[in-house]
Amino acid sequence: MLFFIPLITVLASCKSYDAMNFESNTKSEIIEFIDGNVGQVVSISIVDAENTYQYHLGKLSNGDIPNNQTIYEIGSITKTYTGLVVAKAMLDGKVELDKDIRHYLKNNKYENLELSNQYITLRHLITHTSGLPEEFATSREDIAQGTYFEKISKYSRDNYFDDLSKVKLNSIPGEKYQYSNSGTNLVAYILESVYEKSFELLLSEIITTKSGEKLTRFRGTNYEPGEIAQGTDGDGKKMPLASAYWFADGGLTSSIESVTRYMQHQLSSEPEVAISHKLLDESWSGHGAAFYWHTYKYDSNEQILYQSGGSMGTSCWLAIYPKKNMGIFIVTNVASGNTQQELGDIADKVIDYLTAYNKAIKSVM
Repeated sequence: MLFFIPLITVLASCKSYDAMNFESNTKSEIIEFIDGNVGQVVSISIVDAENTYQYHLGKLSNGDIPNNQTIYEIGSITKTYTGLVVAKAMLDGKVELDKDIRHYLKNNKYENLELSNQYITLRHLITHTSGLPEEFATSREDIAQGTYFEKISKYSRDNYFDDLSKVKLNSIPGEKYQYSNSGTNLVAYILESVYEKSFELLLSEIITTKSGEKLTRFRGTNYEPGEIAQGTDGDGKKMPLASAYWFADGGLTSSIESVTRYMQHQLSSEPEVAISHKLLDESWSGHGAAFYWHTYKYDSNEQILYQSGGSMGTSCWLAIYPKKNMGIFIVTNVASGNTQQELGDIADKVIDYLTAYNKAIKSVM
């Protein structure tokens, strides 16, 4: 037995070697993803119960290395903030998930917002099953034809409600998934109506003041040149900032430091956070939807909540693991057809690395 103990110790040490190299494994994944692309950067933050890990790789086109205060567009991750404000409004008795949304809309009967005697609810809006189109102001053809920014920059709140009064639903509310930024913006307008406050103020009061996110905000067109990191499309073409013209559907900008605080808030015991993580819809495959979160139950005990975000030149991924008490955020200044999913694949691997690392650390303590 004395001859075998040292050998077993050596074998155990070799087996846990990769697990102990969490940082190098994580950086290797990102370096492989960047693959030498000049001007491309990746910023990443991983949190668990006790630690925070933040890394920045690559250089911007001006030679700068990003840091925890570098500001990025976060695109549709904005929607999870919108969902969290809805959850607080439910706690405050301001809204109900399954009530006809026309109850919250004033000055118009909006008879067009029902189909086959089924009206739209907040549940439908939050799960993208309302039947409202993806956009009112623009179409995908506008991007290809170069008219997108001209159209969206002139689009007002009055234009929105004029379009809402005329829209024809594409499907019966609740029956079909159709991604809808116009539906998400309607949620924000409803929240403004019931609280009689701007959505920007609600987001500050309900979320960012609590979480301590100093750099998460709607900047609109009010920002200094170079304040927000601009990126490129898949062909390396420099792209304009789009967040200036977006709202609750994708208008927020933030930093690694602030999104880290948001992840910690999402892992907190705040009652509205717990509500916002509740399933609103689920399929037999284990995929579902919470309050603007996609969900996936990959075993009987663990559920992941995730959302991707993108602008014209930025892609990002955010995932929360409530039972593991972990969260991960990755952002890069490139937006191509599959960039967001690639970031999601990296996030899965990094969380596996961190899980193995934590187990290895406990085993030697």
